[in-house]
Amino acid sequence: MPPDPQPRLAQSSALREAGVPVSIHPLPGRDRWARVRTWNLGCGAVLVDAAGTGVSVGRDRGGGVSRLTVAAVSPGDWTFTQYGHTVTPTRSEPTLILIDHTAPHDFRRRDVGTAVSITLDRTAVVIQPADVPEAARHLCDSPALHDLIVCSLVDLADIAAHSPSALPALVDPTVDLVRALLLGSLGRRPDDPRADLIDSIRTYIDAHLGETELGPTKVAAAHHISVRHLHSVWSATGTTLGEHISRRRLDEARDTLLDSRNRHLTIAAVAQRHGFVDATHFTRRFRDAYGVTPGRLRRDRLARAP
Repeated sequence: MPPDPQPRLAQSSALREAGVPVSIHPLPGRDRWARVRTWNLGCGAVLVDAAGTGVSVGRDRGGGVSRLTVAAVSPGDWTFTQYGHTVTPTRSEPTLILIDHTAPHDFRRRDVGTAVSITLDRTAVVIQPADVPEAARHLCDSPALHDLIVCSLVDLADIAAHSPSALPALVDPTVDLVRALLLGSLGRRPDDPRADLIDSIRTYIDAHLGETELGPTKVAAAHHISVRHLHSVWSATGTTLGEHISRRRLDEARDTLLDSRNRHLTIAAVAQRHGFVDATHFTRRFRDAYGVTPGRLRRDRLARAP
């Protein structure tokens, strides 16, 4: 048995700091050895390459973090239990498990083995909390996709060890694969996650229209994806994200101007309320969109009011 290269507490602390909220404990009566390596992939995703024996891994005592881990665990003598469901290896190749960090879980490895995993925010894969247990139980229902993700995770760990500069370009494809796996395990079409993500982006934008800094960087960060991936997903709508934000701001500003209860607001105040910094720019964009200036629209509306 090789010497333990990392103290248990140091391993748990390193994982927590990397964004993987777990605690590592020795199994009673077993020789313990473990090695853990982590890479921050960006957009909240963390890659972990671990090896060891005689360990138990459970939820960190802080708990309650809305993050998920998909791990490819090598065959051998191990069990994983969560939500009353226990997974054991049934094949000679690695098996995928899904860990929900909001709930108690228990992984136990009694022989020497490895695990490569990716941990990310639940919102990045657009899955509802109530659906996570079902997704975990049916993770292996699509053997082809299951094996593709196993190979992808193993290859990703190899790239991280030898060519880490290539990792940023591989984050989005890997998250897309995980998203397809989880949605597929729920019996949904592989293209559903993209549509769900677009709906989530629309909802977020509508809730933050008044913020002048609203744009691709903020929207991407809120959904734990890269700006490049955001633009790729949004391209399915047939318009740019900036155009959508501008149009939604103009629509909301128009509704404000047509509401007689807001007649006390100046045009500049209406512009500012809906995320426009400059009233002149707002007026120009408004006229281009509706063929009339904000002031003229309001005067015509008030003239018709009873």
